[in-house]
Amino acid sequence: MVVNQILTPLFGFYNTLFQPLLAAGPYVSLGFFSAALAALFAIIYWIFLDVERADEIKEKLNDYQEKMKQARENDKHDKASEHMKKTLQLNQKFMMLNLKPMLATVVFVGLFFPWLGNTYAPNIQLNETENSTFSGQLEYAGQSQEVRVLNVSSGVMVQSGESEVAVRDTLNMLGVSWQVVSFHSIQEEPFDARLKLNAEFLPLPISLPYVGDALNWLGFYFVLIMPLTYAFRKALGVQ
Repeated sequence: MVVNQILTPLFGFYNTLFQPLLAAGPYVSLGFFSAALAALFAIIYWIFLDVERADEIKEKLNDYQEKMKQARENDKHDKASEHMKKTLQLNQKFMMLNLKPMLATVVFVGLFFPWLGNTYAPNIQLNETENSTFSGQLEYAGQSQEVRVLNVSSGVMVQSGESEVAVRDTLNMLGVSWQVVSFHSIQEEPFDARLKLNAEFLPLPISLPYVGDALNWLGFYFVLIMPLTYAFRKALGVQ
């Protein structure tokens, strides 16, 4: 596929470039990536967004919203509808104003986020070594460690070194805590077997639906990116 032809060399370049950073640990590396992306997105908005025009539209929006509120309180429904129409028009203009920086941001997300997902939530290709036993290599920060999967009647067990865990349990490898998400295999040709892992970052006091007991890389990224983006955009005057 064309996408794979683009991403494969790009992943190799990122792996080489960021290997020392990844070796510093998952918290350090993902913290750096979050801060760098937040700064980059703020700069994109600073370059491509007409800040004066955006501020002018926001002031008008606030004004019309206040007028609409007062009209409703005074039962002037015609005036409220008129102000609502103006508000919708201004919202549309504001969205169009943000379109250019949003598209530029999407380009960088498309070039970098797949690698982040591949790094912190790898899908390990496995080979069948014997009946119901599979083997593959987890690669992270320029290192690799063997992972074995036993697909037996009692369930799927994942081994690495002297550790053995079941699906949804955590396995520590290469300095990272990995949750074993799933095992998938196709026995027919072409044969394919994969083990899905997800790096765990922030333990949670309670187990949440679709999240579990800890935030994965994406959840941890959003926890970091929101205040960082606000801080950088405020510093550049593009809130």
